Amino acid sequence: MADSIAQHGAWHTYLKLVEARAAYPDDLSLRGYTEILRNTIVRDFLAHPKGMRSVPKLTAEFLSNFDRFNLTAQEGYLMSLIDGRLDLQKLLILSPFDQFTTLFTLAKLQHERAITVPQ
Repeated sequence: MADSIAQHGAWHTYLKLVEARAAYPDDLSLRGYTEILRNTIVRDFLAHPKGMRSVPKLTAEFLSNFDRFNLTAQEGYLMSLIDGRLDLQKLLILSPFDQFTTLFTLAKLQHERAITVPQ
């Protein structure tokens, strides 16, 4: 797993683990590696210089071509909360989802370039 992360990055490795979990749903080691990687992704997302005071914003790409983003209901709800003024702390308060899931979903939206977290 470490080699894959070093060569291809955390998101590529995560997506490959998700594929493997679909093929082998009873494999507990795949589940464990997936959760470790999700934790790493959230930690990287929070490594922003402003941390929890970061204010995510919708990207121009999302605003001009939102149909290309095949959002889940959860992702769509979080996108509806992003107004360019609320920081991550406030989004966590407003989100009906647990904090980890909210942060992971925001990291995923950032990776897909639906949101940006300016410096």
